Amino acid sequence: MARSCKCHITGETGTTDTFVKIGKYYYKNQEIYDTEQKQKETYKSLIDYICYEFLGYGDGQPFPTSLPKKIKELSFYNYETILETFQKCHDDICYWMEHKQFETEYGKLSYIFAMVKDKLSDVRSDRIRREKQSENTKKTEIECGDLSSIGTKHRGKDISSFLNDDEL
Repeated sequence: MARSCKCHITGETGTTDTFVKIGKYYYKNQEIYDTEQKQKETYKSLIDYICYEFLGYGDGQPFPTSLPKKIKELSFYNYETILETFQKCHDDICYWMEHKQFETEYGKLSYIFAMVKDKLSDVRSDRIRREKQSENTKKTEIECGDLSSIGTKHRGKDISSFLNDDEL
């Protein structure tokens, strides 16, 4: 007999027969769980990228508490877009980190995030354009199918066998 349970991510209620149990929690389906895990990995790589590349932190060193707050301010964008923006602004940020003096870590983070905020909408637009373009490419491939099976007429004699004999 199925009992009632709640999705750990979405909060929707269902039964243990229809939901998937992973670890000690129930999820509506495997896709929701996989999406959540991918977001967590991207968030971790975003924090690591900022700490190692721009702040000069080492392995095991705790990151500043203001960093998650600054990332949360950009919550309109997904973590992949934010990470891509940081990667695109890498050279600019490194240049200004070398040529500008900061008194606090918070000041440094605020300056970095101010540079990134200006570029976020451009990167998001590029991502949307690329996704649409790849979607259109997939549709075209599905509609056209495999074109290699279409035969072509060869007129005249095939002399390739003679050419191969000359090379030996």
